[in-house]
Amino acid sequence: MSEAIETIKIKVQRFDPAVDKEPNYQEYTVPYAKGTTVMSALRYIYENLDHSLAYYASCRIGKCAGCHVRVNGNTKLACTTIIEGNVTIEPKKGKVIRDLVVETPPRGEKEGHEEVVPEV
Repeated sequence: MSEAIETIKIKVQRFDPAVDKEPNYQEYTVPYAKGTTVMSALRYIYENLDHSLAYYASCRIGKCAGCHVRVNGNTKLACTTIIEGNVTIEPKKGKVIRDLVVETPPRGEKEGHEEVVPEV
């Protein structure tokens, strides 16, 4: 007899300004294990459920700070934020290029982003 795999619901804000008039939300069911990060859930969605999802992934260790998203309304780093149940993921504030990817200013210019409180 096989064990049931625990799953969670991830609701992602989707928006392509070239096509959509307004953002919309799409819900995905993903496998859950203790220690699952927002980034690993997004990667699972992209690789297994929806190849059209756009999100930023670079260092994956919290150094570059490029993966800022809002998780349940709070700005977090996707690569280091642990999921502990169903979540809503939205882009950080700014001009959305597509889905969770937001335009960032050129290096050296100040970015008007929200303060991120590190996970402890």
